[in-house]
Amino acid sequence: MSKRSSRKNKELLLDTSFLLPILGFETSKRIMKTFEKPDNYELYYNDLSILEALWKIVKKIKGIQEEIQRIVEWVKAINETLKFAPVNEKAVENSIKMYQLGHWDLLDNLLYSTALYNGIKLLTIDTKLIQFVKTHKLPKTRHHNARRNLILTHVESTYMCNNPSTRPHTDDLPILPLFNKQ
Repeated sequence: MSKRSSRKNKELLLDTSFLLPILGFETSKRIMKTFEKPDNYELYYNDLSILEALWKIVKKIKGIQEEIQRIVEWVKAINETLKFAPVNEKAVENSIKMYQLGHWDLLDNLLYSTALYNGIKLLTIDTKLIQFVKTHKLPKTRHHNARRNLILTHVESTYMCNNPSTRPHTDDLPILPLFNKQ
């Protein structure tokens, strides 16, 4: 296996649910467990997930300057420590086709397609998206003959975090107090 292909197997695009803990919001136990002992994975984000996270966050915070500043710091930390996965024209085209097939969450379509066309895995707990991809026999990898799956589910992510050789790498992210889930 080439160095590049083995590196690609260790890259994850985080769905919004996995950005929320980095932004300081406690989420479900299965998501929080994913980040207990991270190591060995290069983590990617997309601005779409930050936007979606902010939609959720503004509903929970009081809007005082201290909270806003803390969120701004976390976004800065994400920009400085995670890698950026851009949306390209092929991802847009694929997202629209998914929408036309009946998956009307365009943000999820774009995240899936972004992972697909950047050749990295999408870490998600979105069972509707996972089922849609299976039902419509959408590509699980950019190259149809590749062996690895594009989507990494919460069950696989729990295994990943309990296996020291496959934990995602987030050591560079600041450890900041979490806003409690409400």
